[in-house]
Amino acid sequence: MAEDRQKSTNFTIRLPEEYRKRLQLQADKKGISFNAHIVRVLEIHLMNSGFGPTSVTSAFSGRLFEIRAELAHDAVEETTWAFFIDEPKYEKERAYYLLGVARTVFRDWHTKDKATSAKEIGLALLNFYNRQGLEVDRLKWNQFPDNDGRRILQASEVPETMEEFLDLLLTEKWKDEYLEQTEKSQDIRRGRAESALYR
Repeated sequence: MAEDRQKSTNFTIRLPEEYRKRLQLQADKKGISFNAHIVRVLEIHLMNSGFGPTSVTSAFSGRLFEIRAELAHDAVEETTWAFFIDEPKYEKERAYYLLGVARTVFRDWHTKDKATSAKEIGLALLNFYNRQGLEVDRLKWNQFPDNDGRRILQASEVPETMEEFLDLLLTEKWKDEYLEQTEKSQDIRRGRAESALYR
């Protein structure tokens, strides 16, 4: 908590009374403090403006998604990141993917920093799928029968360098043979009641 206070700054802002009341009602409804709600509203605005945390606006529906990432697996065979796809407007996690790169790919690419490179690849893939008009919370892969949210790039799927692969993604000249898109968000497919989707 002390660290959070050090990173925060006291700031006074004058709001029209109508805005203050509306924001206070929203905060009360969510069960959070007025200050926490203001901060979250600003975060969402900054994401929409391209200045906040990693985010993507759906090319299909215009929905805003926040992408959080955590290193999940860094071993001899592969380096994998967990990517959490959140919809900040409703404060819900919509999907959870494990996106990674096989050891043979990094060996061929002569990669020194596997963890950073794997994260960049994962984010590039999510943006690539979005540009294809796919909702990033509805992705599904058939590469691993026991986990349709897991995707590991293999050497046979990519060119000789990471730069070439990123260029293919940027120019939309790569095809993911394992990819499917479902009609429902992953969180709905995995058990969240559809009535709770936009609540």
